[in-house]
Amino acid sequence: MKRIFMRALWGVYDNSHRILQRRQRADAHIQEAIKNKFDFDFVTYVFGEDNYKYLNSVGIKKCILLDKNPAPYDLLKEQYRHKLEAIRYAMEEDGCDEMIHLDWDCYPIKRIPPNFWDIMGKKEDFQANLFKFKHLKCPWRTIDRTTVPNGGFVYMRNKEYPARIIKIWEEKLKGNSAEPPMAMFVDELMGGWKGIDAYWDLYEADVCRLKNGTPHSPEKMRTKDLHFIHYYAR
Repeated sequence: MKRIFMRALWGVYDNSHRILQRRQRADAHIQEAIKNKFDFDFVTYVFGEDNYKYLNSVGIKKCILLDKNPAPYDLLKEQYRHKLEAIRYAMEEDGCDEMIHLDWDCYPIKRIPPNFWDIMGKKEDFQANLFKFKHLKCPWRTIDRTTVPNGGFVYMRNKEYPARIIKIWEEKLKGNSAEPPMAMFVDELMGGWKGIDAYWDLYEADVCRLKNGTPHSPEKMRTKDLHFIHYYAR
């Protein structure tokens, strides 16, 4: 049984547009990850030889170079397709049975316990924190049309899921964000969107929370056994 925590790095240093600034911002988050006292092993899937060399230079050694090109997908129009491809590679080609993808600004707040993966196994084989935007993200729904799974902490234990999400991205929701395709994917798993409470019961990651933006009640959030916090979350 191969289980990993993973991160991904792509892009180039270009501050000419807000979306392109992501790579520059990532360096600060990477430094915070390195300084985090609750050290844990993770694999980083990398696009771009310079990004690979940078990670090695700051002490992050478990890196896999997926593509010498730092941006095989358009950074303005398809930025987070890189994340989906890294997750797909981990599950399909790197042989992972379970994985958790973490954005660089998602950090542990305590030691990972020996039974961590057992905790993850108590809910469905896709888990992520639900996030509420201020603007429309899911026009196909009749309710909760601004609410999507957040991409900062994503758990999977089904090798078919990354390809299914990518298929939705390619055929129905191609764009800059990976989150609307993940939302449509979850809707398919549920047999149609069943609401925020049903998502909580099945797919909400109990070990992580967003710094802000959750649609869940404070009472529910206090029941989480937190191991990670996603600090940015827009």
